[in-house]
Amino acid sequence: MPILPTDDFGERIQALHPNSPQAVPIDAGSHASLPFSAKARVVRVVATTHCFLAFGPPGVTATPADHYLPAYAPEYFSVLPGETIAATRAAGDGTLHLSEMQ
Repeated sequence: MPILPTDDFGERIQALHPNSPQAVPIDAGSHASLPFSAKARVVRVVATTHCFLAFGPPGVTATPADHYLPAYAPEYFSVLPGETIAATRAAGDGTLHLSEMQ
């Protein structure tokens, strides 16, 4: 069993290794990431503008009815291998930065 680092209160801190960074444009259209690798289970995302995200197979499209992600608020999501994340803007253009975490 691996030994996890602890915080100031002695609680275990789970740590994942970042892999496969991607940058997805965010604008009035919907743009999707590349499909996630066979090892992908978790992705970390952070956007430079408020946006909406959709998760699914290649070709998925994000709309304002999808999951809202505020700007500069890192989030972790469970994903499936081969899935993608699509993004569209809620306010202004920007970039969605994501990393597979392993």
